[in-house]
Amino acid sequence: MLIIMSDLHFADSGSYNLNGRRYNHNLPSEVYSSYFKEISEFIRGSDINSIDLVLAGDIFEITRSVLWHNGHLRPYLHNDEVVSGSEAESQVLKIIEAINNDERVDATLGVFRKLSDFYQKPVNIHFVPGNHDRLANSSLAVRERIQQLLGLEVNGETFDNQYIHLNDGQPLVLVRHGHEYDRSNFSADLRTWPEIPIFIDKTYYDKPVLGDIVTVEIASKLPLLFREYYGDESILAMEELLTLYKRLIDFDNVRPSNALINFLFTTPGLSKRDVWRFIEPVMLQMLDDLAVSPDIGPSMINIGQISRASAATLRSVLRTRLWRHGMPFWVIKTLLNPVVKKSKISNHFEVIMREKCIKEENSSIRCIVSGHTHNALVDLIKVENGVEKYYINSGTFRNVITSTPSMGNFGRLRSKARVMIFNQNERNPEYDRPTGWSFDFNARFGYGSNLE
Repeated sequence: MLIIMSDLHFADSGSYNLNGRRYNHNLPSEVYSSYFKEISEFIRGSDINSIDLVLAGDIFEITRSVLWHNGHLRPYLHNDEVVSGSEAESQVLKIIEAINNDERVDATLGVFRKLSDFYQKPVNIHFVPGNHDRLANSSLAVRERIQQLLGLEVNGETFDNQYIHLNDGQPLVLVRHGHEYDRSNFSADLRTWPEIPIFIDKTYYDKPVLGDIVTVEIASKLPLLFREYYGDESILAMEELLTLYKRLIDFDNVRPSNALINFLFTTPGLSKRDVWRFIEPVMLQMLDDLAVSPDIGPSMINIGQISRASAATLRSVLRTRLWRHGMPFWVIKTLLNPVVKKSKISNHFEVIMREKCIKEENSSIRCIVSGHTHNALVDLIKVENGVEKYYINSGTFRNVITSTPSMGNFGRLRSKARVMIFNQNERNPEYDRPTGWSFDFNARFGYGSNLE
């Protein structure tokens, strides 16, 4: 039996704390214990000899760590730049240790390492890096530490960028993280490829991407700049500042991902004018940092492959720093638009249909599973000669900030998805139709969760 989980986003939770007031996006280990217990109860009595658990990317929140802002290094490094004994390797290892030092993460990893004992049968864990933990596949020491944390054999071998699940010796399921389908978070635009091979060349996975820069220079940096400008005591003393600060640290939870500006300007209890009054000096500082850095602006344009016209505008504005003469909100929004638009996570159906294993009539693969979008779903993507082929998105295990269709209002959900795939000789307790395989998908959403 195969279980797929993705987008757990284990993070260093202490970086955004305010004078003892904690903000922890990591879920308690009890959530994962309950999850595996539910699966155990579901398959009780089924003839299942072993379990494969695929952790399909964005398990460790390496890219978004605030620790990158403590020095000159940034995570938009090529994996080959993280060599043994280098400052870059030391920084990545430091971030991984900071993540592991969170008590919720430490307890959860302990749950993973004891799964074979819990199920009383072999549980084989497979780790497929995503865009947020791309650097987990960099140096030997980094790979070995990740293997230790997950309870894998410690051999330093490179993690595969996909997982192929076999059924009676034939490929049945292809698991990717899913950033391959997202041009802002993968170094190749697969929309332009005639077909996508099962094994995409490793060099595409090792390169930095626009999403790395946006995550560090905007997403994780804005809360820090906000604290530097106002100070922790002032933020805690003024409800409007505290509410806006919470809004800033929720950036990566917002879906759709291009709704950040709307999310900020719909902060409860504040008018758009008030939000801009509070956020303007922070935004200006962020733009100043972009402008004075000899690397960030060019990297954003080149790595992000921003179009010629938008790139020229961005270069001009960064060079002249027009905002220092006074700049209304709409100008800031226009300036950031090329980056925000480019980094939008959109529907991947068109790209998925280019997968060779979907296009080929004789392919034994019946299902593609990925995460990345945080949107758990099942799509029937093809039926040919009576053979059904599916796409499953494994969702996320974290808070999801959802918007109304107009992106004018936002709410908070707790998301947890269960994806199980049964081979031909394994009995699915709820499905006996002789198709040669089956899957069970359950997307759970809860309302009423609290960030703190």
